[in-house]
Amino acid sequence: MIRRLALLLYSLSFINAQISLPTFQAVHKPHSSCSSTSTLEVRVATGNDDAEEAQGGSMYRNSSDLELVYDTYNNQNSQEVGMRFLNITIAKGTEIKNAYIRFTADETSSSSVTVTIHGEDIDDAAQFGSNSNNISSRTKTSASVDWTPDSWSSTGATHDSPDLTTITQEIINRSSWSSGNDMVFIVTGTGTGKRTAESYNGSSSKAPLLHIEYCTP
Repeated sequence: MIRRLALLLYSLSFINAQISLPTFQAVHKPHSSCSSTSTLEVRVATGNDDAEEAQGGSMYRNSSDLELVYDTYNNQNSQEVGMRFLNITIAKGTEIKNAYIRFTADETSSSSVTVTIHGEDIDDAAQFGSNSNNISSRTKTSASVDWTPDSWSSTGATHDSPDLTTITQEIINRSSWSSGNDMVFIVTGTGTGKRTAESYNGSSSKAPLLHIEYCTP
């Protein structure tokens, strides 16, 4: 009897060993998405809120256009172009979903050109001054975006930069950023190619336009 009971217990333990236990996998929750988004569009609003800095450092704040970035006028050569957008009413830390700058072509051009866009790494950007190196002396964001524009074949046509979300987010995330602060973007490049966009002084209604889409509660 005892021998039979031992054999029965052995058989049950063998069967139990063959039954695989369920594998528990971690549940990965999807990243939270916006319940809704809002859009903010701000155009350069004054003549000193877009400017060109010549390769030698001199400032040109009343140009009728913005060469991105090579300009033969007055030996500007490879210049830095700055644009300041006022009253960015987005709270600190808000998630940015999309951002770009819309330019309006002032001249046609098909030459090869690649530019780099940064933001100014500051909480509240100041207007461009007349002192030398007023653009290049500003601290740039770690984030940057390269842009090789298509040909601009028609004056008055609009052309959007690539997505500038990483730059915009870096500024919005600054510890002392506040809704209503001002934001600067800086365009640099090398070579003799260019794209020529309208400036505020050339046409206030066609000056560079900053478009931002962001999460709202």
